[in-house]
Amino acid sequence: MDLVTQNLVAAFKAEESLPVKMDDATVLEHFVNYCAISNEYGEEFDVEDLHTGGPDDLGIDGIAVMVNGTMVLDEQEVKDLALANKYIEAKLVFCQSKSGGFSGDEISNTFFGLKDLFSTESSMPRNARIAEKERLIKFIYEQSAWFKRGNPTVKIYYATTGKWQDDPKLVKRVSVERDSLIDLDIFESVDFIPVDAKTLQRLYSNAKNRFSKSIEFASKITLPELPGVQESYLGYLPSEEFMKLISDESGNMLKGLFYDNVRDFQGDNDVNLEIQNTLEDDSRHLFVLMNNGVTVVADSIQKTGDRFTLEGYQVVNGCQTSNVLFRNQDKLKKVQIPFKLIVSQDGAVKNKIIKATNRQTTVKPEELTSLTDFQKSLEDYYEAGEGDSKLYYERRSQQFRATTGIEKIRIVTIPNQIRAFASMFLGLSHQASRYYGSLLNSIESKIFVADHPPVAYYASALALYRLESLFRRKALDTKYRPFKYHLLPIARIVAAGKTAERMNSNKFEKYCEKVVSAFKDEKSAAKAFSGAADVVDSVLDGNYGRDKAKDAALFSTAVAGFTKA
Repeated sequence: MDLVTQNLVAAFKAEESLPVKMDDATVLEHFVNYCAISNEYGEEFDVEDLHTGGPDDLGIDGIAVMVNGTMVLDEQEVKDLALANKYIEAKLVFCQSKSGGFSGDEISNTFFGLKDLFSTESSMPRNARIAEKERLIKFIYEQSAWFKRGNPTVKIYYATTGKWQDDPKLVKRVSVERDSLIDLDIFESVDFIPVDAKTLQRLYSNAKNRFSKSIEFASKITLPELPGVQESYLGYLPSEEFMKLISDESGNMLKGLFYDNVRDFQGDNDVNLEIQNTLEDDSRHLFVLMNNGVTVVADSIQKTGDRFTLEGYQVVNGCQTSNVLFRNQDKLKKVQIPFKLIVSQDGAVKNKIIKATNRQTTVKPEELTSLTDFQKSLEDYYEAGEGDSKLYYERRSQQFRATTGIEKIRIVTIPNQIRAFASMFLGLSHQASRYYGSLLNSIESKIFVADHPPVAYYASALALYRLESLFRRKALDTKYRPFKYHLLPIARIVAAGKTAERMNSNKFEKYCEKVVSAFKDEKSAAKAFSGAADVVDSVLDGNYGRDKAKDAALFSTAVAGFTKA
């Protein structure tokens, strides 16, 4: 391994909190998985959730399953996305890493393993992680009635620390093996991506860079100077320029751009079907007059003539329009999109913009408050933290990706915050594996409420951080990983006892401070989770399958009869 790659892998190992004693080959597998899948998926993810390497791995070190642009780990997430969007578009990403150069035999071994994975009569043994991904993939195929835009696509990243030189024999071998997969007639497309040391370095650099995009914004007017706003523009963008803003280099939609939207994509509802119908008929050239358009808020921009480079930007209004346009890119010739660009680093101004633009849609006032004012106060609370219990609240997509020296597991994304709080304080551990948008819709009146103390949200995230740290260091058996959201409320009770206080009361805030105090100490947290694991053992009777984690009655009974140790 060359010196540059070696240093990048070492930095990655530290940021991902991988065990000090983890062997170099396994660290490389995680590194390759991160680099490859970051190229296909623009949001944060847990590398542990993707790793499949080890004995009986079918020559596959990592598998990422994406449905409708969202990485999924569970069948329930697939169901939620299908029901929300009224379709399934799946992408399957497979990774394999080798030290040294490219070998035709080893490449063929990976293709052989893939064919066995998709065979109706598999012959090769597979480890538990491969088997889990296989069940998820087969479940997706069982929902083929939702495949409105074709079968799943496949991407195979084959990485080595050597050099890919387009050797004719290797190229031919890959072509033959790829054709054998295509002949199964179950994929929309199959792509093989050879990744050598140079490419690996580039992929890692891309994954770590701060989010920025450049567009040509010629048709615009400059708006008058406004307090709290550095610059603002109103105009329209050609569809191809707009697609640059909401897509990554691999053509995937950047779903994290829409975290500040009050509503997730609503799928094929009446309004979205009307937008799509406009794009399909002769009136598409009138789209610029018939649509409210898209509003983007950026932290900063750089201008050279009509070329604008946006940094730290979010789509704060226009989630539905953006998604429909993305899904209909083949119909966008001569389509112009109404576009408003606002440059501001003032949180209060951003919140006012989000509220104002979203009032044009059917959104409740309390929903606007929960996803604007409360989010800002939560962000401020996290920023005040320090020391070993410091966490980073990622209110905006990829907010901390370019910041070096931060452990990834200290970054709290909005989806993870929703899952942690719902598990720890709302009794919904069995639903935490759902697609976060569906989970949020089901509890929207119970989370991010104005009079909730921010310490409650921090407490749940801190507990989740301590738990993830235990898993990474192998200080807690990873067989409990499917039950991590059940461990959170049980460990809370072990550490601080039960509570029945109202969440807007001073007593509840004091209770949460007690929880934080317990989980701030690493040894105290480890003891609490050890006790929680004992409770899980007592109710599972040796069955640690992921399906058990969905059993609400099983764990509610355990917690109901549980008293502080």
